[in-house]
Amino acid sequence: MKGYVLNTFLVFIGSVAGIFAGKKIPGSLKERTFDILGLITLYIGFKMSLNAPNIIYVVISLVAGTLIGSLLQLEERTYEFLNNLNKRYFSEKKGIEGFIVASTLFCVGSMTILGSIKDGLYNDSVLIKTKSIMDCFASLILASQYGVSVIFSAITVFIVQGGLTLFSKYLTFLLSTIMMGYLDGIGGFIILSIGLNLLKLKEIKTLNMLPSLIIIVLLLKWLH
Repeated sequence: MKGYVLNTFLVFIGSVAGIFAGKKIPGSLKERTFDILGLITLYIGFKMSLNAPNIIYVVISLVAGTLIGSLLQLEERTYEFLNNLNKRYFSEKKGIEGFIVASTLFCVGSMTILGSIKDGLYNDSVLIKTKSIMDCFASLILASQYGVSVIFSAITVFIVQGGLTLFSKYLTFLLSTIMMGYLDGIGGFIILSIGLNLLKLKEIKTLNMLPSLIIIVLLLKWLH
């Protein structure tokens, strides 16, 4: 079984388990567990952000990418699309935020990129399988709090990681140490913003930051 298929399956299973568990877990305990997830997310984001070789390139990419994302209204349009689905099929409005948080958390970072490409090029799925197990537990916690829409983050995982795996032979330039460091740096700041949102310390439109990942790749290709 390819790593992205396993990852998709485990996110789905974890989400289903979290939905059922969420109905039985007392509200106060869910809040405390969610606080821990927020703190762990901050730690992961901070640790990743330190991998960037040059903070100046990170700042340029984040500012330019977030500006582009804001002009395109990526977060607003995504929320509008999911709201329409929510009104039509679901009753849990907060599940919309769960999809955003889960999809971003599971698909941003070097484990996703490196694991998927190694799986596609060398049939080495150890890293992506490790990530799959981590995502399973995270989806359980997220679904216990946010509800049913976290399940649909499995679709995002399937598309993003499946695409990276299937087209891995064209993406080997992403595997350089410098490139991975910068992608981790950008991804780290995006994940930090998720942590702040989870802890309700600051509301940041995370999806509007995603173009920064493309900007840093283009910037490095141009400079080198």
